[in-house]
Amino acid sequence: MRAIAAFVLSAVVAAIGFWVFVPPRISGAEIAGALPAGFAADAAEGELLFHLGGCADCHTGRDRVQPSGGEPLNTRFGIFHAPNLTPDPDTGIGGWSDADFVNAMRLGISPEGRHYYPAFPYTAYANVHLTDLLHLKAYLDRLPAESSPAVPHEIQFPFNLRPALAFWKLAALHRQGSQDDPGKSELWNQGAYIANGLGHCGSCHTPRNFILVESGNSAFTGAPALTSGGRAAPGIAGLKPDRILDGLSEWSGAVDEDSSMFAVTRTFTEHVPPRIHDAIAEYLSSLPPD
Repeated sequence: MRAIAAFVLSAVVAAIGFWVFVPPRISGAEIAGALPAGFAADAAEGELLFHLGGCADCHTGRDRVQPSGGEPLNTRFGIFHAPNLTPDPDTGIGGWSDADFVNAMRLGISPEGRHYYPAFPYTAYANVHLTDLLHLKAYLDRLPAESSPAVPHEIQFPFNLRPALAFWKLAALHRQGSQDDPGKSELWNQGAYIANGLGHCGSCHTPRNFILVESGNSAFTGAPALTSGGRAAPGIAGLKPDRILDGLSEWSGAVDEDSSMFAVTRTFTEHVPPRIHDAIAEYLSSLPPD
């Protein structure tokens, strides 16, 4: 009996170890099978999605034009450095397949099979439609390639233990895709899709529990700053639509330039059509404030 118990225990430990160090991924065949017939990725559509996701806000440095690496993100867990998103084959994502991109965005897994740190908000991007992810990749693939090697993160122990993220994801990464609410308007559903997906509004505006998982029962009600020395993110659930629209408009003066929200405001002002501003306001204003 002891030999059988030891064998079973060893098998379980081996299975857990394999799951931690070789996480399951979505295959190219699965992606192809889930796409509508005749689907073709549209780079023009992807450009809007790029701005909705705030990709340039984190991945473009002050002295750069392309998203080839951004400013350091200094948090209480360490310093994170956003990598190169241009199609450079050596230092960017030029060698990535569609499956590589989808696994990164939905599962937080690199092409090499490593877990990404959730400074990259894949827990929100997991809600993005597969077709939109491929539109976004089509846009990134058409950007000018820039050689810009990734800067290693500077993360404190024990947060630097990447394999442990496999267990964190069990609690945090539980949403796949997005479904419309048939009882709500088209505008409301569009706002919900953006705020909970590419917009990743909850990453800053939703409080987290002791293991840093967003609290679904308190979505968008405000949260402490994630960055060292940063400001707390205010509650945006239940605000009047005009206040939310002011927060998305650079010209309103509602967000000052010292705020981490200012980059989002500027991006929405310059690149996002008013109908999407209205959709986000429609959705957020309908939510309970606490």
